[in-house]
Amino acid sequence: MFRERAFRRATGSGPSALNRGLLAAAVAGMLSLATAGAALGAGAPVTVGTPFENGPPAVAVDNAGDAVIAWANTKDLSGASNFVQYCVLPVGATSCSHTGPLTPADSASYIDGVKVLVEGSTFVILADVYGAAGPNADQYIPEQEWQSTDGGDTWSSVDTGFSVSDGIINADTGPLSAVTVPGTGVLGYGWETAEGPPTFNAFPLSSPPVCSAVDPPAPCPGGAYATLEPSSNPDQIGNGGGQFASQLGANPGVLGVFFTDNTNGPFGCSDATTVPFGFAYAYASGAQSATNNYNTSPGSPGSAWRLAATLGDCNVEYQAVGGGPSGFGVLEDNELKGQTVYHRFDQTTDAFDTPLVTVDSQGELDPALSQDGSGGIYATYLAGGDGGPLELSYSADGGTSWTGNALNADKDGRIGDASSSVNAAGHGWAAWNDNGSVFAQSFQAVDAVAPAVVNKGATSNGSTVTLKVSCTAFPCKVSITLTAPETVVVHVATARAARKQKTKKEHKTIRLGAGTFTIKTEGAKKLSLKLSGTGKKFVRAHKGRIKVTAEIKETVADHIRVITQTLTLTIKTESHKK
Repeated sequence: MFRERAFRRATGSGPSALNRGLLAAAVAGMLSLATAGAALGAGAPVTVGTPFENGPPAVAVDNAGDAVIAWANTKDLSGASNFVQYCVLPVGATSCSHTGPLTPADSASYIDGVKVLVEGSTFVILADVYGAAGPNADQYIPEQEWQSTDGGDTWSSVDTGFSVSDGIINADTGPLSAVTVPGTGVLGYGWETAEGPPTFNAFPLSSPPVCSAVDPPAPCPGGAYATLEPSSNPDQIGNGGGQFASQLGANPGVLGVFFTDNTNGPFGCSDATTVPFGFAYAYASGAQSATNNYNTSPGSPGSAWRLAATLGDCNVEYQAVGGGPSGFGVLEDNELKGQTVYHRFDQTTDAFDTPLVTVDSQGELDPALSQDGSGGIYATYLAGGDGGPLELSYSADGGTSWTGNALNADKDGRIGDASSSVNAAGHGWAAWNDNGSVFAQSFQAVDAVAPAVVNKGATSNGSTVTLKVSCTAFPCKVSITLTAPETVVVHVATARAARKQKTKKEHKTIRLGAGTFTIKTEGAKKLSLKLSGTGKKFVRAHKGRIKVTAEIKETVADHIRVITQTLTLTIKTESHKK
């Protein structure tokens, strides 16, 4: 079976310089997710595989904070078929604890896409396959599944490789997303079709019945898949790209967003200053059941889908959708303003009738959205498009305000196919392709706060120390503690103390002074902190330039970063001027 996918990528960098100082004033009651002693910070990138040719990596994070990463190896060495590679990467590790290949059943030779889910203690890998070769080939396509219940040590093929889900309209149908459907033990998968509507199918996590592209279809759980756009629409959504996200808990549902490019009709977007890009969305709510069925098309009795495909925003592209305790929202590239923006979905009106919020002052590519158990929203994306740094932005207030910082500088400008995920505790992992290898990097909310910049020079008049500090997100509370080494002479009694004594030099650290300041605007600010009595005595005993240590604790939106920097202190007391 042949499939054709259409992809679009940015053609250049963003229109303006990267500005990470976009955080509005922190709202009261924000949950502090990270402290100076937090165990899981942004780690160094880890190479998790070198397939040389592969599809986009998918990543999920388990309750322990370990990453489960999988991708399609498409190198086809010596004529071999595509296969799935996986890696389980523990927190703090520099290599995979478990890794290996998963071969599709019935000699399915091609893999369109790989998705990963973590369902409690069960890891799930789903591969969208085609090209099966046996006498019952159609029963092995499109969706093969593997599960692991021992942390990724071993994997078993579900239903001996028979397809577990189906949303195939024709040979031009391709995969979009896998999600956890609200309900008990239900998964879901969405597809797109060239010149056709998007589709969605829900299926059980445990012992799913065969649900394949065989004609007539094998029995799918709960009936056939849902078609999310009426065939009567003059403009079918097609296969420009899209994503699904699910939301569990108090306000459960599934939201799908799909790229559109129409100048008229139900998805018509037009503007004289740009191309008519936009997105449509479909929305379902409630738990999966026979009377609230995610496999029943919108508008039909018993369907969970409240809205068929409906126009969302215009003049935007590169959308990512996410859901969680803070509700659904979409991250997107605003073509009119050249910015990355967040648009919260209003589940009371089933509409995007909330304000757009600026996340980054330039556009993006490869966006991903996810939430932790407290509703903190995490966004990763290539800032400015191809070649841009892999940025991490974070919101603690439901998407009203954001702070951002480069997670990975992308020094070779070759990061692509980036994705990310966080667990309920806010432990996150990003994964991406770069020059034939797959990489992963850990992060948490505090990594979205850029560290304060401290000038390396400082001055003292004998009673205070003045230095320059700047922040990139506001308001920024900065607590500074200055210390310096001091050498003292210690008299040590020998065993024959009455007759003889020895002296030796010891080094100790003395506290010169401390101060706390709040910075509210951009630019380097002169901060003066008072010297302690010991600090004044130390300064009087020195002259010229000396080295001191500054510990800077920066707090932004209840998130704390601590940096330590050596400063050159120039002493300008009156006694030294004479």
